[in-house]
Parts: sequence; structure tokens; C-alpha cells
Amino acid sequence: MMSRKFSCFLMLVTAVLNASAQPTYTNQDINRLKNKYAPVRIKALPKEYPANFDQRPFQKPKYVDWMLPYHEWVDEYRNYFQRHYQDPSIRLQPSLICMHYTVSPSAEGIWNSFARGTQMSNGNKGSVFGHVSVHLMIDQQANIYQLMPFDRRCTGAYGVNHKAISIEMVAVTEGDLLSRPDQVYASFSVVRDLMKRYNIPLSGIIAHYEVSQGKSVVPDYTDYADSEYPDRYPSKYFRSDPGPTYMAWLRSYLRKNPP
Repeated sequence: MMSRKFSCFLMLVTAVLNASAQPTYTNQDINRLKNKYAPVRIKALPKEYPANFDQRPFQKPKYVDWMLPYHEWVDEYRNYFQRHYQDPSIRLQPSLICMHYTVSPSAEGIWNSFARGTQMSNGNKGSVFGHVSVHLMIDQQANIYQLMPFDRRCTGAYGVNHKAISIEMVAVTEGDLLSRPDQVYASFSVVRDLMKRYNIPLSGIIAHYEVSQGKSVVPDYTDYADSEYPDRYPSKYFRSDPGPTYMAWLRSYLRKNPP
């Protein structure tokens, strides 16, 4: 039976999305929902790994260009990477892949929020206007959209953006995501393809919730902008995406089907 808290959550998402024909929520709205409805402790869902995933023939993913206007953000991104990583380069040599879900059912709405920009954290020094970005977004129909080039640093996974390719899956919750096997399998194929392309080990496949736990879980975690919490997210910014069941499935698939 749907809990009152989750029911209220869905009502809030619906209200935000229905406010106009085009979604008008911002990254701050998304962060607020993630923070408010993330469980104190992440619990695995009682769902079994789909055995037929291992029988599916691997097909190289088709990446559909839906590029963000990242060329307009060069100076902004140089400043961002200098603040947080003491390295102004915007070139990425990926050694990590970080998985997310959007907490919104609208791929177009997420793309618009990225392009519009919002106030972003500046560590414990307040906030600064900027543009959140990820490299890929996989929608509910398993379409794989490329939003940033793979050799360009994005800002989707605070703490590891200097090393990580970030992948968003369009889903409201982990349970919502796991209800769509084709979308889940598309994400597995993408990770497998990128691991091979960039020689990324299984240990480099991480979840956003693991990044939020900081250096004790993800040793590459870095943040020079926050002198109060340099090694992890403050508790109010804890993340739950994409969830432990999804990550267990992903890692099981990659162990059985290495690149």
C-alpha cells in the first residue's frame, strides 16, 4: 500500500509538472525532493535480478545527440573546477562512471533545467549560479541521449566530477526505475560499453548515493571548496539514487558479462 509520505511526494511532483505545458521546476526543486524523500538508511528492495539479462545478446548502444549548450559555459566550468578540484581544466579522462536517477518523469524537463541553470553549492561558502550537466540521459523507453561529450567534464556528481562520466536514468524512485527492464538493461549496456572504451574497472562503477558518503566509500572524492565537509556531503544533501538494488543488479551483470 502506498505510504502517505510517498503519496504526498507523487502529488508534489505532479503539481510541479502540471503547472504549465512545459515543466518549470529547477534543479533546486529536484534537490529539495531528493533530500526530503531520501531514506535515512538506504534499504535494498525485495526484487530479484532478472536472469534473462544474462541471455540477452549485447548490442552496442546507440547514442542520440541532445547536446546541452556547454560551449557557452567554458569560463563558468573552468572556475567551477578550479574551486572544487584546484584544476581549471574542463577536459575529462574518465576513470569512474557515476549512476543517477532524475527524481522526475520528464526527460525534457530535466534537459531544460540543466540548460536554464540554477544556484549551485559553493561548498560552505554559499552558492553561485551555474549549470548542472551529465553526459548521458536514458529515458523510460530506453532511448540513450548524449548531453555532453565524454571528453568534457560535467557537474552532475559533486565530489567526483573531475574523474566521472555521469549517467542519469529518467525515474522518480528506484522502484520506478526497476519496473522498466528495457531501460535498466540499456543502462547496463551503456556502462559495459564505456568500461571497455575507457578501460574502467568494475571498482570504478559507482552510485550517486555512494559518492555522497564520501571518501570512505569513494576514495577519489575531492572537494576543496568545502572546508567544513571536505570528504563527504553534509547530511542534508545525502543522496539515495539510483539505489542499492539497482547497483547490485548492475554489478552482478558486469561480473557475469565483463566488457
